[in-house]
Amino acid sequence: MQMVPETIYAAAGFGLAFTLTLLIQDKVLAMIGSGGFTRPNFKGQDIPLSAGVIFFISVLPASLPLFILAPAGIGDVLLLYVLGIAAATCLGLMDDFWGARDTSGLLGHFKALLKGRLTTGAVKALGGGVLGLLIGTRLFPDQPWRIIDSALIIALSINLLNLFDLRPGRAGKVYVLLCLALLPFFFGQPEMVSVAVVLGTLLAFLPADLKARAMMGDAGSNTLGIVIGITAAAALDGYYRVGYLVLVLMVHVITEKYSLTKLILANPVLNYLDMLGREKEPGK
Repeated sequence: MQMVPETIYAAAGFGLAFTLTLLIQDKVLAMIGSGGFTRPNFKGQDIPLSAGVIFFISVLPASLPLFILAPAGIGDVLLLYVLGIAAATCLGLMDDFWGARDTSGLLGHFKALLKGRLTTGAVKALGGGVLGLLIGTRLFPDQPWRIIDSALIIALSINLLNLFDLRPGRAGKVYVLLCLALLPFFFGQPEMVSVAVVLGTLLAFLPADLKARAMMGDAGSNTLGIVIGITAAAALDGYYRVGYLVLVLMVHVITEKYSLTKLILANPVLNYLDMLGREKEPGK
């Protein structure tokens, strides 16, 4: 079976991003550590915070040859992803470095906002919504309802991956699973290239995340979330689109009332996937 061009460019982008991340990862983590941006892991060791910034650092140069060599259709879509990743990374860094931990959940941040207190979580949520509207306008010009539901899909997807980034490697695994679930809808499409580039940098970084040598942070989970969000908004249609949006909304509603970690621990299959490749925390 002849490979479609998107598949070739996706493979090339994956390989470039994977290799670049392996080459620069230790240097980026050392740079973050030397700046004092660290936080204790479950072992009490100070490790680099917001290390997921490496996704953007790797995606940018890995995308450059694709912009030059790929057809305009692929390049235009890739540019949309790169700009979206840049904005999402910026919002994530702000929350990682300035975020107060006394407010949690979307409702908590919006309640604080209604009381006149601005939190980084509220800025991130509102920024994600505006970012979703901008991207939706580019994806579906002159289609107001499709722009609005695209904005919801993108903003909620960003926060979805953030919800899962509570244990080493968890957000990365969710990204991989969502990529597999969405693959039939974007295979052979220009979106495939961008998804593959981010997958390459993620898989190179994942061992450090799983071994708790670095914290991905919102800078990383936001990147994974916006890539999934743009892909779902661009590729899904009809009942699949509605189903994805309902599923993401349900996860948000459930996590406002229940601990996601406790729900995962209570399910043997989910707990096995969650622990795969990860060390057990002391006393557990």
